[in-house]
Amino acid sequence: MALDEAWGLDHGTWSVLARMFPRADIPVFQLSLDATRNPAGHYDLAKDLAPLREHGVLIMGSGNIVHNLRLLNRRGQAFDWAIEFDATVKTLIDKGDHHALADYPKLGRAAQLSVPTNEHYLPLLYALGARDDAEPLAYFNEAISMGSISMRSLVIG
Repeated sequence: MALDEAWGLDHGTWSVLARMFPRADIPVFQLSLDATRNPAGHYDLAKDLAPLREHGVLIMGSGNIVHNLRLLNRRGQAFDWAIEFDATVKTLIDKGDHHALADYPKLGRAAQLSVPTNEHYLPLLYALGARDDAEPLAYFNEAISMGSISMRSLVIG
């Protein structure tokens, strides 16, 4: 790992933090996604980072479960495959089956359409990997926008 302050915060980070901490009064360290790791490797890295939470570090993943901009439906009607994959992911989260979530390409056509590139999906694996299994989990904002963007969000702890 190396520190690089040239880039600044990604829109997936600042757009969420600006609403959570509008005074920008918390330190932030953003991790870039390592494109050489497979999804299971990202999940494993999150497990390694989990002890930071014992020191008051907030680990946040910001992305989308379904994120296919090529197939947007501006009328808003959610595609069947987007609804299916979002529901499958919720079921797997509820079951604690993080390995299936990391191996999402095996979840079929709905997964392939929902995650054409994984940079928006991987933050979910970080949030789940850093979670203690005993912690409560709640969902909010379960809408699918523009047909192919799942805004499902979860709170851990």
